[in-house]
Amino acid sequence: MARLSPVARPLAQTGDAKLAYTHELTIGLPPQRVNAHFEAARDRCLNEAALKCVLVAASIDDGRRPAGRPQAQVQVRLPHESVAPFMAFVTSPLPGEATGDVVLRSQSTRADDLTDAIEDGGRRLAQLTAYRARLDAIAARPDPRVEDLIRIAQELAQVQSQIEEADAKQRGLSQRVDTELVSVALRSDEARAGPLAPVEEAWDQAGQTFGASAGSALRFVVAGLPWLPLVLIGVLLLRALWRRRGRRSAMTERTSSRAQP
Repeated sequence: MARLSPVARPLAQTGDAKLAYTHELTIGLPPQRVNAHFEAARDRCLNEAALKCVLVAASIDDGRRPAGRPQAQVQVRLPHESVAPFMAFVTSPLPGEATGDVVLRSQSTRADDLTDAIEDGGRRLAQLTAYRARLDAIAARPDPRVEDLIRIAQELAQVQSQIEEADAKQRGLSQRVDTELVSVALRSDEARAGPLAPVEEAWDQAGQTFGASAGSALRFVVAGLPWLPLVLIGVLLLRALWRRRGRRSAMTERTSSRAQP
């Protein structure tokens, strides 16, 4: 059974740093087991309420061709405390599988420091909120002019839009800090076997083979273009020499025939 390295356990925030963690795992499986592990990982995220898991993306290529290699991808967002249990599940054999059927091929963890972005966003949001409060105070003054009210209403609408945009950005950054992104790639190192596998593989590579052959032929033609004038000149010279030799042979024959009694 594949074991998780220490770096894959839940990573708590340290000090005042606001870090967003991303984990990437590649798991090797027999070709006939990729689909089962894909469904198990996806359903675990969707149905296990205790994990508080959000399914970000899920895709599978079943490799239906006889020589195909099945592969799948599952990406989820989890709170810190749910990362290790989910990773332990996706790297463990399913019921009925052997221990060596599931192999952790690679694993990596990346941390993006969002401290400055969150602090800048917070200051921006505070400034916009304070500005909106001043506009509200101006609009609440007694006997305002209609022109002033129109300008204040326009400015308030613009400021409110900026506040909502900044607030949404802050919530997105906070979500990245409060949770971790886990990407699981399920791969089969073996191709599916079948009587038509060689034919399917040759057909799949037909375009590439044709392109490579056409490229080689084109390179040969392009490389020979500079020599074409020299070849034509050589052919013309050989033809002229051949004709000259033929004329000399004819003259020699006529001279010999006249010299005979």
